[in-house]
Amino acid sequence: MKKPAIALLVLSAALLVGLGINDHQQLPERIASHFDWSGTANGWMNRTTFTATMLAVGLGIPALVIAAMHALRFIPAEYLNVPNPGYWRAPANHRKACDILAASSLWFGSAFLIWQAFFTHMIVAANRATPPALDSGKAILLTLPLLAFILGWITVLITRFHRIPTP
Repeated sequence: MKKPAIALLVLSAALLVGLGINDHQQLPERIASHFDWSGTANGWMNRTTFTATMLAVGLGIPALVIAAMHALRFIPAEYLNVPNPGYWRAPANHRKACDILAASSLWFGSAFLIWQAFFTHMIVAANRATPPALDSGKAILLTLPLLAFILGWITVLITRFHRIPTP
């Protein structure tokens, strides 16, 4: 399960970077980088700062979550807060619990990278209009699957830790 997750993570990161570089070339020097709920531009940036910020956020948030999940194996087991803590904190099972969390973080990272790539692309497209305008409905439709994924991700993890493997 870890190899497909790593492959998807790498492909998702490549999508974000590739789309970011391609979109950067299409941006005017000064772009609308933030929009209110009605889609009206209310924040501006130069295109280099915008591209750098979008790439940093897009790569940084997944990296932070993945690093935090991988770092759990280096903290004392009693700080692992999962269902059935008596089982998962036991020395024989703590490493497996940490492996489950680390592998799951790769899936989260991929989902966030894909969302960030398309959300950034949507902002670039919004800057082609005069005046720049973001379609709030499309932004919400793009974000709902990410929110659904995160809810499902959390549910799967909770369910996974509620089950104790049979010997």
